[in-house]
Amino acid sequence: MKPAWKISLFVIAIASLLPLPALATVSKPTTPADESNAKEAEELCGKPTLDDLTQHKVKQGETLEAIAKQYNLKTATLMGLNPEVRNGSVNVGQTLSIPPLDGLTYRFKNEENYTTVAKKYNIRADVLFERNGCQQKPKVVFVPGAIWKPDPIPFNPAIASRGSDNPTVIMQTGGYPLPYPVPVTSGYGWRINPVTAIWSFHSGIDLGAPFGTPVLAAKAGQVDFAGWGDGYGNLIELDHGSTGTRYAHLEAIYVSQGQQIAQGQQIGIVGSTGRSTGPHLHFEIMVPSGDGWLALDPSPYLNRIAGAMSDFLL
Repeated sequence: MKPAWKISLFVIAIASLLPLPALATVSKPTTPADESNAKEAEELCGKPTLDDLTQHKVKQGETLEAIAKQYNLKTATLMGLNPEVRNGSVNVGQTLSIPPLDGLTYRFKNEENYTTVAKKYNIRADVLFERNGCQQKPKVVFVPGAIWKPDPIPFNPAIASRGSDNPTVIMQTGGYPLPYPVPVTSGYGWRINPVTAIWSFHSGIDLGAPFGTPVLAAKAGQVDFAGWGDGYGNLIELDHGSTGTRYAHLEAIYVSQGQQIAQGQQIGIVGSTGRSTGPHLHFEIMVPSGDGWLALDPSPYLNRIAGAMSDFLL
């Protein structure tokens, strides 16, 4: 890291020479003066993050999640930087670009600059500026710490609605926790745990869905918990009053504790965090008991909802 006063002076110098919108118009240096400025910027700030990527060649048996863990990154970071793996799978021999830290790439739009983009992702403009090599006029920048999110997955418009004045996505699926029925990859009850290889009780049901699939609230209620749940990975628990539901192994969480949620509202996206062998949604239904919440078999509920959805979509 370069001395802060040097960077500050450099930022002030650039700000005094260029109007802010000009920061997002052109890219590579084209004149000797531009080249000199670029060289000085690199000496002060180091290489831009996007010029300092590691190339990883996928080996036999590797998964996207395992590669992300190897570099201490989120799978979403690799998916954002490598569009060809956004389905959650990798192929042997494939080459992935690996950044030194979590973040995403962002292409400047008209009239945007470091300040506006920094505000959008809630980071400091000088940090964004330095991370991108103190470039004066980049077209694409790396936003450190930001989480890449996939575009909404297409679904039948007959079962979904999006309020024009409300960015919240609500899908009319009758209480199914995904936009469409998917196969069950592991049922409720006793089983050999695929991660620990120990005979243990599986308190929910695993629904096989690709990375980035929207996860929906099965019923209206309040967010009782939203955060890291150890083996559950990224976890959301909803309190519906007489029942509760749990959504685990999420790649990203879109709600916060205490928030009121509508049935069918998107609360996160499918991932493979925590103790997981691949992308899926672990879904539980719970009822209160003398010893706290008691997990029930979700199969009858899900089968009924999925059947109704299938009939409606035909």
